[in-house]
Amino acid sequence: MSEVYTPIPLPWQRADWELIQRTRRSDRLPHALLLTGAEGLGKRHFADALAASLLCISPDSDGVSCGKCRGCDLLRAGTHPDLKYLRPDEPGKAIGIDTIREFTANESLTAQAGGYKIVIIEPADAMSRSAANSLLKTLEEPVDWTFIILITAQPGVLPATIRSRCRLLQMRLPARTVAEHWLSGEIGQKETSLLLALAAGAPLKARALADPGLLALRIKLLGEFAAIIEGKTDPVAVAANWTKSDPSLILGWYSSWLTDCLRLKTDPNCDDLINPDQREQLQSIGKSLEFKRLFGYIDDANQALLALSSQLNQQMMFESLLLPLSVRRSGNSG
Repeated sequence: MSEVYTPIPLPWQRADWELIQRTRRSDRLPHALLLTGAEGLGKRHFADALAASLLCISPDSDGVSCGKCRGCDLLRAGTHPDLKYLRPDEPGKAIGIDTIREFTANESLTAQAGGYKIVIIEPADAMSRSAANSLLKTLEEPVDWTFIILITAQPGVLPATIRSRCRLLQMRLPARTVAEHWLSGEIGQKETSLLLALAAGAPLKARALADPGLLALRIKLLGEFAAIIEGKTDPVAVAANWTKSDPSLILGWYSSWLTDCLRLKTDPNCDDLINPDQREQLQSIGKSLEFKRLFGYIDDANQALLALSSQLNQQMMFESLLLPLSVRRSGNSG
């Protein structure tokens, strides 16, 4: 018996799903949808479920694909001719104009299965300027039965002209109880609270962090961060080491450590920490950092995270963050 392909929205996506399905039933589905929200909320999952719904011959009353028809069979095999994914050739690279042109050149052709033609662009903020301009022409003159889904965690990076021609759907963080219930079903009860704290409440990100290797790496890098503050290691060497891992993950951790240091300097008994399991270590680190400078360090980390897609030299990026820490310690001042 073949596997049934029935992608359904995640529990916290039900309201967004119902909104889209009501729009579809009233024949008001937009020609382009901009899916935004923090990393780890399942934007791609939602897009896949929506594409399956639109390409399914017999979706159920909730709009969920049947998993049994010809369209669902093709989706399961990854060979549906009317669904295209436009992505960078390599992570961190741009989506070039040729990729967009290839799609737009065939856009006017009738869908091979006789229904929608769907293209999912992920991450949409990776489009080069020329690629975005090429897509804009399509958005300005939409073709019937063509549906474009743009996915991004950084909608502000997209040109305003692109954003204004899409229906915005911003996914929100789920309630803590909803996230914990889903996560415990995925990985068991172990450390769900800690993982969600580390993931800023994003369930899929929390599930990814459940990897014991990642948790061990976090502790190792926190130790290197502490060693820089104490003047016991070379920040340039640490920066080189940090480039070997996912920079967005490392920057997120780094920002969270600084944020917790700030919270603990404000209230030593703070119970709202991102890294509650490292309270003592972070309290010790915080004592060696000036209160006022912490705000600047956090802002620098967040700016680096936002600019990551255009960052040419990760070594220099990490050095610019870590070097100031080694020369601006404040002893026990606060």
